[in-house]
Amino acid sequence: MRELGVRIAALPPHAERPAQDGRWRARLDYARALAWPDDETLFPSTRYEAALHEALASERPDAVVAHGTPAVTASYRAPYPKLALASDPPGLSRRLRTRYEPTFPWRLGRDELLYRVGAASYGRRADRRILAILRRYDSVAVFAAHHAEWAARHGVNAWYASSPITDGAGPDWRERRFAQPPNERPRILMIGHLRGISTISGLHVLVRDVLPRLDQELGPRGFELHVVGDYEPPESLRRALSHPAVRLRGHVEPPDEEFLRADVLLVTTPVPTGPRIRILTGMSFGCCVVAHEANRLGIPALVHDENVLLGESSRLAELTIRAARDPALRARLGEAGRRLYESRFTPERAGTRLVEELERIAGSVPVPVR
Repeated sequence: MRELGVRIAALPPHAERPAQDGRWRARLDYARALAWPDDETLFPSTRYEAALHEALASERPDAVVAHGTPAVTASYRAPYPKLALASDPPGLSRRLRTRYEPTFPWRLGRDELLYRVGAASYGRRADRRILAILRRYDSVAVFAAHHAEWAARHGVNAWYASSPITDGAGPDWRERRFAQPPNERPRILMIGHLRGISTISGLHVLVRDVLPRLDQELGPRGFELHVVGDYEPPESLRRALSHPAVRLRGHVEPPDEEFLRADVLLVTTPVPTGPRIRILTGMSFGCCVVAHEANRLGIPALVHDENVLLGESSRLAELTIRAARDPALRARLGEAGRRLYESRFTPERAGTRLVEELERIAGSVPVPVR
C-alpha cells in the first residue's frame, strides 16, 4: 500500500479486559453480557475508537470510508462526513451457524443451552445496535440489495451498491478459456472458505440434494467436483464428501485456472447472505453459473436462463446436469454473465459510483476545525 502512495497509520494494540476473579463474578458478568451487552461486548473493535479518532484528528480527512462491521462500529462517532460500506447484518452469521454447524450439538446440557441463548441474544441485539450505528453515517452503501432494503426500512440512509470485482480474467478471457485442455468428464467447481457459514450451508445442500442425483444420472465416476478453499470441511460433512468424484483441493492461488477449466461453477448457498463474490468472479471468467435462487436476493441482476441457472435446492442437480450436457448453453450463459460483469461490477463501473458518493458527502458536511 505504501508503494502505491498510501499513508498508513497503525493503531496500537488494545489491552484485553482483565478476567474477573471468582466463578460467581464471571457468571454474573456473562449474564449481564447476555441481557445488557454494551458496544464493546457486541463489537470488540470499538475498543479502538479513541485511538482511531486521534489518528483521524492528525489527518483531518475530507471524509471517512468505513468498510465492514469492525471499521463501521469503531468510526461512527468520528466528526467527519462518513460513508459506510456494509454487507450482512452482524447477527446473521451467528444465527446461521447455530443452524448449520453449531459449536455445540442440540442437547439439554448447560453448555449447549448457554451457547444457543448467547447466539440468539447476540444476533438480535447486534442487528438492532448496528442499525442505530449506521444511522449516524451520512451514506451507507450495502453490497446486497435485500440488506440495503432492510436497513432503509429502519431509517438508515442506505442504498444498494454493486460490488467492485477485480477482472482477473482480463479482456482476453475467451482466448484463455478456449486454451484450456478439454475435460474428460464434466468438471464442476465449488469455491469458498470452508469455515465460512455460507460455504458450509452450501455443502449441506450439496451432500443432501446434489451429489445423490449426480450419482444417479452421471455415475459416481462420471463427473469431477472440485472443492477449492482454505481449511478442511466440517467434521459432520467429511464422510459424505469422501466420494469418488469429489476433489478437496484446499487453497489455490491464484484460482484463475479453476474458473477457466470449470464446465459449471456451482454455488449451492441456500441462505440470504450478502452477494456471493464467487458468482461475480466466475462471471468475470465467463463461467456457466448454476446457483441457488437465494443468491438473487443479494444480486438482483441474476436472471434465470439469461445469465445464470437458478433453482431451489431440489433442482440444483438437474440444472447442473443440464449445463454439463449442453456446451452451447454453457457458452451462452458464460457470455451473458461476462456482459453483466462488465456492465455493473468492474472496479471502474462499481467503484466510480462509490467515489461519486464519497465526493458528494465530502462536500455536504463541514469538517471540524482543530
